[in-house]
Amino acid sequence: MKKMVSRIVMTASLGLLMLGSVYADSTMEEPIPEFEFVKIFSGKDADFVKERLGEPDEIMKRENDSGKVEFWVYKNIVKIGNSDETYKYTQIGIINDYVETLGNTNRTPK
Repeated sequence: MKKMVSRIVMTASLGLLMLGSVYADSTMEEPIPEFEFVKIFSGKDADFVKERLGEPDEIMKRENDSGKVEFWVYKNIVKIGNSDETYKYTQIGIINDYVETLGNTNRTPK
């Protein structure tokens, strides 16, 4: 019985490990539904964002008291509500390598 439980735990652990590595290497299917986008990317690190979305279309950099601040801009990756339309721009605010802000707009970011 003890051997069987040990084998089950090992098999489950291996399965989770494989699932995690498959997910980590995958990119997101776009466009991403708006609320799903917020759930997925809030609080994640910069590497997570690049693994899922690739390189941004534009990066704006600033320094302030909080440290290094970057705004990564992606185009047409987030759906507007339940429609098939997308926001023209999605801006991800990265502070010290972590996502701090997420915003979508149809206006050109400045």
